[in-house]
Amino acid sequence: MDLAMKTRFVESWSRYFCGAELPISFYYTNAKDTAEQVTTPAAHMCMIGVLARVRKGTLLSFDVDSIGCGGGKRYTGFTQDISPTFEYFLSCGIPGKLEDERYKKSPRARQKDAEDRPSVQGPGAIYHFQAL
Repeated sequence: MDLAMKTRFVESWSRYFCGAELPISFYYTNAKDTAEQVTTPAAHMCMIGVLARVRKGTLLSFDVDSIGCGGGKRYTGFTQDISPTFEYFLSCGIPGKLEDERYKKSPRARQKDAEDRPSVQGPGAIYHFQAL
């Protein structure tokens, strides 16, 4: 990131969002750099939990194998695949078959979200996260 642009952004952020943490930035690349590569998780793991390390200043790099859940792979653009029960997983679950995360009010709310938001195809093989 251009240093002058970063400085202006941080100054503006401080003025308009006094006391709020800086956002996390991310970008796609095909180049390896000094970022720490996140390893393949041993079990299902949401990538959001790993981002706490970015807040503490660690530059992290994810590839398709670093992300332990289908939603994370889809929303980072590493795959277009999605489970046929995904809207239930994000909302109310399926009793006796599928636990839920309750991010969405209903399966229809998730379907509407998908209709309103185009899917992303990542242009790079690596996805970097860094704190500003």
